[in-house]
Amino acid sequence: MTKPLSECKVALISTAGIYMKGDESFDYERERREFIWGDPTHREIPRSAGQDDVDYSHLHIDTSFMKKDRNVAWPVDIFLDYEKEGKISALTETLYSIMGYIPNFNPLVKQTAPKMIAKMKDEGVEAAFLFPV
Repeated sequence: MTKPLSECKVALISTAGIYMKGDESFDYERERREFIWGDPTHREIPRSAGQDDVDYSHLHIDTSFMKKDRNVAWPVDIFLDYEKEGKISALTETLYSIMGYIPNFNPLVKQTAPKMIAKMKDEGVEAAFLFPV
């Protein structure tokens, strides 16, 4: 890094299959039918979304823990505290989620990741934290 984290705008990425309630979830129904398929798309979630504004669609982890406290897989509240404390310059307006189970990762690498990176660059993100679940 070229500067301290305290001067960086930060993005969060979780592999917990998080999505906004009312939006399209990740396609775990197809995964149930085709066990070697995992949804390679991503979801963008506003930093203002609260604990009860999101839901989780992941077949390979127990999501009940996240439904009680999202910070176990996606520490948004912790990073908002870091922002207040000056440990980071700012948490970006857009946070990201993907599925952690993607056996064919080519679409993730070739399509999804470039979209996420472009959005992060547009928002001035200087550091990103990935939270694998």
